[in-house]
Amino acid sequence: MTLVGIHAGLSVDHLVSEPVGARFSCLGGPALFAALGARLVAGTDVRVSCPLPDDDPRFVRLFDACGADRRYVTRVPAVPKLWILNSALGRRIVKQSKGAGTELERPEPGLPDPQDRLPPAAAAFYDGLDGLVASSPEQRPPCDGTVRIGLDPHQELVAAGGLAHLREVVTATTVLLPSRVQLTLLDADPRRAARTLAAELDLPVVARLDAEGAYVATADGTWSVRDRAVEVVETTGAGDSSAAAVVAALTGGADPVEAAMFGTSVARIALAGWGHEALATAVPFSRPFPDIAVHKEH
Repeated sequence: MTLVGIHAGLSVDHLVSEPVGARFSCLGGPALFAALGARLVAGTDVRVSCPLPDDDPRFVRLFDACGADRRYVTRVPAVPKLWILNSALGRRIVKQSKGAGTELERPEPGLPDPQDRLPPAAAAFYDGLDGLVASSPEQRPPCDGTVRIGLDPHQELVAAGGLAHLREVVTATTVLLPSRVQLTLLDADPRRAARTLAAELDLPVVARLDAEGAYVATADGTWSVRDRAVEVVETTGAGDSSAAAVVAALTGGADPVEAAMFGTSVARIALAGWGHEALATAVPFSRPFPDIAVHKEH
């Protein structure tokens, strides 16, 4: 067995997907989806470091049901509550809050509310880890040189600092797991941005490109990984769960392309239900789904 740590946040989400419908007060957040995604790669144990809310016992029940080690959580009164809106115009995440004198949101640029920032993990959380999923880190994770780190970049810091910020948070054992949105902050062409990151940082990149699947860029070439059998019910959690599956597969000995195939397989599961529904009931598998297509480009 390999042990993958998840350092990320939680949220309670109202999910609205045009034209399918809506679900309210769903368990969510990167830590939840990453834990569920990593454990689907057979041979993976999961440890979580996240704010765990006192006002919603459903998180404890779900972590316990999936066998996650939650000894290193931070107890908090509550976690952010979000509206996650999906439409033909794109995806939008809005924090629920009491009225502030206007009904039309005017988001301010800059960093998130400090009260919503992820607390640092306890030093003991890192002991014995084989892999780590680091969600939006502001600093380099304090791991030794043997831990495979999957880094989902901090969107605001990438927007502000670009490649310079990424140089500050990666290690020699990092695999970058950027989304399309994060990549287009660096270059209008997300594939070109992924290739640039791989070349400039000398690290593998497994880019998450939504309906276009994954794009892998390494020193050995580039590959597209597509799932032509996917059926989409709702998209929340697919990116976080697939990124964690990539880390779990790499930690278990897969190369970046095979790991991307595992991630794409887990994304299919996530997309098949609302929120965490399909992920929570799926069973671990030892090989990527056979109808995941891989095409080497360069």
